[in-house]
Amino acid sequence: MRTATIAAAAAALMLGACSSPSPDAPADPAGGGGRARAASSSEGDGGGKGGGQRAGGKHGASHSAARVDPRTGGFEIVLGEWAVTPEAEAIRPGPVTFVIHNRGTMAHGFEIELEGDSSGSGSGDLFKAESELLQPGESTRMSVTLERPGTYKIECLVDGHDDMGMEGPLEVRADAPLVRSEPKVARERGDGGGVAIADFAFSPPEAHVGAGTKVTWSNDDPTAHTVTAEDGTFDSGTLDAGESFAVRFDEPGTYRYRCEIHPDMKGSVTVE
Repeated sequence: MRTATIAAAAAALMLGACSSPSPDAPADPAGGGGRARAASSSEGDGGGKGGGQRAGGKHGASHSAARVDPRTGGFEIVLGEWAVTPEAEAIRPGPVTFVIHNRGTMAHGFEIELEGDSSGSGSGDLFKAESELLQPGESTRMSVTLERPGTYKIECLVDGHDDMGMEGPLEVRADAPLVRSEPKVARERGDGGGVAIADFAFSPPEAHVGAGTKVTWSNDDPTAHTVTAEDGTFDSGTLDAGESFAVRFDEPGTYRYRCEIHPDMKGSVTVE
C-alpha cells in the first residue's frame, strides 16, 4: 500500500508536532489560485511512481434507491482501449436503444450478435446489428428489438479489437434484474470524497471536498486506468479493475488530474 499526503508547506510546519508526515517537495496545485502550495510524501510499499494509498480487490458501497429498467432513457455502451462496458450485464427482451460512446483514443464501433444454429444456411447469426464507426469522443444511438432470449456477444467491430479485449456477453432474459438509479445521481453530486472510474470517465468529474478529506478513486471499469496529477504531485500508477487509490488533501485549491492511458479522461478535486 502506498500513501501520499497533499499539504501546504505552511500547514505542514504547524502540524509538525502531530503525526502528519513531512512534505518532500512543494508544488503548486493546478488552478488553485496561484498561492496554494502542495507537497507529497510517500510511505508504505513504495511501489510505482508518485504517491497515494492504493488497494486491490473488490470494493463498493451499498445504496438504497429505487430500481429501474436499465433500458430506460437508453442503454449505455462505452467503448475504449481495450474494453466494451455495458450499463448492465443483463436486460429484458424487447425494444432497446443503445447509446454508444467512444471514449478511447482511436476509432471504434459497436456490434451485437446472437450466434446459433441456422440449419446450415448463412453464418449462423440469429441476430446481428452494427453501429457506424465512431471517432474518439463521438457518440451515436442505435435502436433494435431483442426478441430472442439468450447470451448475445457485444464487441468492437474494428478488426482485431475484439482480440485485444473489446468483447463480452450481454444476457437477454425475462428475469433480468432492475438496477439502482441512485449511484448516477450521487456521482453527479460529488459528495463524500469518493470518485468512481467507470465507463471511461471520472464520476464526478469535479469533486468538491473540505480540507483534510481523503479522496478515494475506485476503478470500476474492466480495463486499467491511472489517476495522475497534472502538476505531478500524485500518481496512482496503473490501476487494474477492482483496485483503488487514495490521496488526502489538506490545502485549499483545485487539483487537476487525468488518466495517462486515456488522456481524454480528466477530472479535478477542489478543496474548500
